[in-house]
Amino acid sequence: MRGHWPFCYYPADKLITVYSCSYLLSSITLAGTPMAYSAYAIANAFVQLAQEGRIPQLTPMKLQKLMYFTQAWYLRERGFPLLDDHFSRWQYGPVIPAIYHEFKAYEAGVITQPAQTLSADSDGWSAHVPAVPKSDRDTWALLRVIAQRYGGFSGPQLSAITHKAGGAWARVSPPDGSVITHEQMKSDAAVFGGK
Repeated sequence: MRGHWPFCYYPADKLITVYSCSYLLSSITLAGTPMAYSAYAIANAFVQLAQEGRIPQLTPMKLQKLMYFTQAWYLRERGFPLLDDHFSRWQYGPVIPAIYHEFKAYEAGVITQPAQTLSADSDGWSAHVPAVPKSDRDTWALLRVIAQRYGGFSGPQLSAITHKAGGAWARVSPPDGSVITHEQMKSDAAVFGGK
């Protein structure tokens, strides 16, 4: 059944473009479950939305929280992850360590460039900018909904949302770097208001 976010589902035979080693390998499904995008591709989609003026002041902290909300909503509505990495409990909320390291040079400043990754090919190493294809309208619709719903908040404001009692991040105190599971994300009261 197709529809509009946040209440739409992929049919079991829907193919999603797969990014591995940060470049396009193939489009496949496993047991009817679409493969996830790289965290870099989802991060770059938010960078693109910010460059289009849909997200003001996209800082590394804000990016992390937008990605967290995206993954939580996707898990809750679809039952499987949109992106292929995990979130850890850090001091200022959920963080994907690889995305932190990719954008940490911006510190609290605005991100101006997408993530680039290196991959080996027959000619040696080459740089790639992982991306969500424009043809994946459902994913882009979700990203726009997340940008519209949460994009007006600052990184610290979004971090405060993730710190609310009953939230997946707040289940371990103090934050210890442990992984926030998909099950914890699907029932995150900080995101879904205890629903």
